[in-house]
Amino acid sequence: MLRRSLLKVVAATAVFGLVHSALASRQAKAAAARVFGRRERNGWYRLFFNAQSVVTLAALAAYLWRLPDRVLYHLRGWVSVPLYAGQAAGLLYAIITAYHVGLAGILGLGPAMAYLRGQKRVRPEPEAQGPTLGEDGRLVVGGPFRRSRHPLNFAPLLVFWLWPRMTVKLLVFNLASTLYLYLGSLHEEARLRAAYGEPYEAYRRAHVPFYLPRPASTHLRLP
Repeated sequence: MLRRSLLKVVAATAVFGLVHSALASRQAKAAAARVFGRRERNGWYRLFFNAQSVVTLAALAAYLWRLPDRVLYHLRGWVSVPLYAGQAAGLLYAIITAYHVGLAGILGLGPAMAYLRGQKRVRPEPEAQGPTLGEDGRLVVGGPFRRSRHPLNFAPLLVFWLWPRMTVKLLVFNLASTLYLYLGSLHEEARLRAAYGEPYEAYRRAHVPFYLPRPASTHLRLP
């Protein structure tokens, strides 16, 4: 029974990841622009994407919650405090990263408000979850993006792995999610390179780590 439950955890997480990645792809965005129009796609796609992410994640959590499980360990009291602190650090790291991408854009509120105000040219949301392209054609690289190229895909790992109560089901979900976040970063990297071209290549050549963060270089220079 437990083995079947774990297979369901992997399968359900994989389905969520495939849907999430498919809707984040440049092909899906281009299809939305062809069907609804460029202005409509720019105004509403990110808001739609975020909404479906919340709904499908809630559905995944509800489905996994009902599956059989077994506790591996449960840390209580003061021993659990550093774990909760690590989770809080992961959430804070994600918020800081989102700020450097642009909160209004990554949430989809900026494009939607521009559309509702009747602006003829609605700028799309930032490409993927990477650094933004400035008006001068150079990448705006700050904060966590000086430590790794995909900090928003790293931050959830602190939340996933630092639960004081670890079960078999949660362990399998964490393993599947970690693999998905890493592979998703490869997918995101391809989208950023296609969207930004040479400025992003210069960022990659600046020796900023792909995934695992390291202390920010004070000598990071982009052409």
